[in-house]
This record gives sequence, structure tokens and C-alpha cells, in this order.
Amino acid sequence: MANVVTEHIILLVPVFFVMMIFALVANNIVAGYAVQQRAIIIDGAENQLTTTISQLYFSVNNQDVPYCVVTKTMPLPEMIEGQNYLINGTMMGNVLKLTFTFPGIPLRDDAEVTLGPDAQWVSTVYSSNQENGVLRMEKYFNAGVGKVLVKFSFG
Repeated sequence: MANVVTEHIILLVPVFFVMMIFALVANNIVAGYAVQQRAIIIDGAENQLTTTISQLYFSVNNQDVPYCVVTKTMPLPEMIEGQNYLINGTMMGNVLKLTFTFPGIPLRDDAEVTLGPDAQWVSTVYSSNQENGVLRMEKYFNAGVGKVLVKFSFG
């Protein structure tokens, strides 16, 4: 009878370690999946935004289109994986760089869209939790430089 009790006690330690290893491996698999899903959602949001900006720019940057102001509702989700996010834009030459950041999380992602030499970006930040988030585009004649410019901002 003592052998059965001893065998159970001896096998209890390896079973405990196997259960702990299983829990750690399962946790790592689920965490990796969550990160991968967040990256897919962020990429989708970036693609929607850059496509919208590009389409607006190339549609309006035409001689036949008069000076105008266009506002477009942001084609973005309100939250990504339950987190609010911010988008900041910076213009470098002809390239508009959009940076997605998540307050409180060390996660950041960039997207770029190439526009023409007459495009401008007004330094504004888009917050996903603001109501009526829109992309604002204005086509106007700038007398200072003597040409038509297309200005973008979050409004």
C-alpha cells in the first residue's frame, strides 16, 4: 500500500510542472494572436485613411475643380482592440506621414501617402474618441506663392 502512495506523490511533481508549462505556452500563444490581430486592424485603418487622402487629393487637384472645402467623415474604427488611439500627421516633401499611437501602450505604427508638391498638412491630431472626427481638405489660391494649394487637416 505504501508503494501506491509513494508513486502518487512522486508523480505529482512532474504533473504540476507540466500543467505550469502548458499554462505558460497557452498564454504566449494567445498573447501573440492578440498582437497579430491588433496589427491587422491597424493596417486596415491605415490603408483606409491613406486611400481616402490620396483619392481626395487626386480628385480635387485638377484644373476643372473649383476652389472648395471638402470634409469627409473619418473611415476609421472608434477603437482598436478596446483602445483609443491618436493619429498625428507630418509632411516631408511630397510625403504625408501618419503616425498611429495608443496612449498608455508602447505601440506605434506609421503609414505614408505620397501627394504632389502643392499639398500641405496643417498640424492637427485626430483622437478616436472625439465626436464628429472628419478629414478636412481645402483647395485654394495662395497669393503669397502664386499657385493653387491643397491643404489637409483633421477637423
